[in-house]
Amino acid sequence: MGLRVGTIGYKHLFPDLPPSARFRRYAELFDTVELPGTYHRVPDKGQVYRLRKRAPAGFRYSFQAPRYLTYRPGGKERRALRRFLRRHRLLGSARGGVRFQLPQDLDKAAFAEWLSMLAELDLPGEYAFEGTAGLEELALEAGHAAVNLATGPFYYLVDPPRLPEGSGYAYFSRLEDAVRYSTLAQGGTTRNQTR
Repeated sequence: MGLRVGTIGYKHLFPDLPPSARFRRYAELFDTVELPGTYHRVPDKGQVYRLRKRAPAGFRYSFQAPRYLTYRPGGKERRALRRFLRRHRLLGSARGGVRFQLPQDLDKAAFAEWLSMLAELDLPGEYAFEGTAGLEELALEAGHAAVNLATGPFYYLVDPPRLPEGSGYAYFSRLEDAVRYSTLAQGGTTRNQTR
């Protein structure tokens, strides 16, 4: 796959274009986007199907995990996580990664149980965890990635100072930074490859 490059969100980009044309312009430059709105609200099925339908071939949407997840095992947590991941799965071939932002005060033992619960849901995906080093270690041991860590099954990078060789996702807060690393934005003919 190579390292896909994009931005965190796209609706704020290209303010001179009408809202209906912004995604089209974005997809001319990048082949992935992280959707920050999923942190605040899980998209309904209709929204997910619309995202999937308008994605050009090879395009990927990554989600931020919802803020209401506690990362402590339990029935309510299981239902919320399953609902979210099933929505993400509806993206089909347009499905990218998921970034989980872990609370700083999360207990390692509870998180280890939560990771077991995640595995039991049998909804595999490209999951990356962002938290303290000890929590990220547990995620790596479970076969997932850690955000901005140069190890794991794939990369999930947020505002990296440089791009390593490998596969995964690199998302930037600023359009200028993403453009610098995107082959498509540089006028290339291949999907985003590490420069």
